[in-house]
Amino acid sequence: MDRLSNPWIWLKRFRHRCGYGVHSPFAFAFLTDVVYERNAYYAYHELDASLAWWQRLRIRRLLHLLIRIANHVQPRRIVTKGDAHLAVRYMQAGCRQAQATTTPDGDGPTLYFLTAPDDAILPHLREDSVVIVDDLRKHLTWFGQLPSIVTFDLYDLGIAFFDTKYNKQHYIVNF
Repeated sequence: MDRLSNPWIWLKRFRHRCGYGVHSPFAFAFLTDVVYERNAYYAYHELDASLAWWQRLRIRRLLHLLIRIANHVQPRRIVTKGDAHLAVRYMQAGCRQAQATTTPDGDGPTLYFLTAPDDAILPHLREDSVVIVDDLRKHLTWFGQLPSIVTFDLYDLGIAFFDTKYNKQHYIVNF
């Protein structure tokens, strides 16, 4: 989402910015060190050169966030469902040893990127799993029913962590 395309939503979510009101150390660190990170990563320039001009205006921020999430999680596998070739390229730049696949089998930390709800992944979710749901407004009810522990609603993306050592919490983030 671009602040210029829908300023009402950005203003409505303004009080949920920069980690205000977040008391969990894990959630606050994730928001400040990953979501709101402003420093340039090593792969931004190289990957952005292949984007069309309209993609640079609309989705570059979200793609940069995917790099930072993959770098933070360091998954062994990136499981994608739907058309996510561009997102996979960016996530693999954030974690170069991650293997991109469409099947959720295997062990180790797994990062799921879903463009549509998929109940087939539910039996494969473990404590080291992270689910990212694209176009969250269309899939908000499915996202809310996930058995996740910590969730972040970034309006366009939903991020769910399944680690049981954290307290169950849902955060609205103005991204």
